[in-house]
Amino acid sequence: MKKINLKYNGLSGQVYVYIKQMILSGEFQAGHKIQEEKVGQLFGVSRTPIREALKKLSEYGLVVLKPRSNAVVATLTREEAVQLAHIRAQLEALSVKLLADIGTTRDFDHLTKLAEECDALIAEENVAGAFEIDSTLHLEIARRTKNVHLYEIIEKLDAKIQLSRLIIKLPIDRLEKFINQHTKIIQALRARDRDLSETLMRHHILHQLSYF
Repeated sequence: MKKINLKYNGLSGQVYVYIKQMILSGEFQAGHKIQEEKVGQLFGVSRTPIREALKKLSEYGLVVLKPRSNAVVATLTREEAVQLAHIRAQLEALSVKLLADIGTTRDFDHLTKLAEECDALIAEENVAGAFEIDSTLHLEIARRTKNVHLYEIIEKLDAKIQLSRLIIKLPIDRLEKFINQHTKIIQALRARDRDLSETLMRHHILHQLSYF
């Protein structure tokens, strides 16, 4: 790998972003050992910001820290991914059902902006970037329902959701179609169509399982 130059401010944050992108892009796969020494050579930094970044990734759920050993990318089995998808479909169907009733034009405009950004990233084949914005969009739907408990549950599942996407490994053309479904969901929300919003969201999440 080519050495990466970092700014002196927020080194651990920049290392965090880089490693997270490597995981979400699939370059660092489940079970991959993240060697502090190699990462340090890559960034030209000491182990302190690297360990801070890995701790943050561990708290998020993408990395597992092992005593006296290398950190490793967290794993998720196919069975766990299927179980997660069914739970997520129920939770996110509830999110859009609630938001269809109370969402404002400002809410829907913000979601549309995120959907457009997500579409642009996947069109550039920036999978890691698209996954990040996709995650933000779904969390924003839950947050804007003003149901704090629902939001907290979905937020806690976010890392596992990201890992499940890596297991499914949709080809880029299929992934693009999947990402583009956000627009129809938001249109249904604007129309206050609770039933259609729920149906589209369930399909959006569960249809991925057909590619296992």
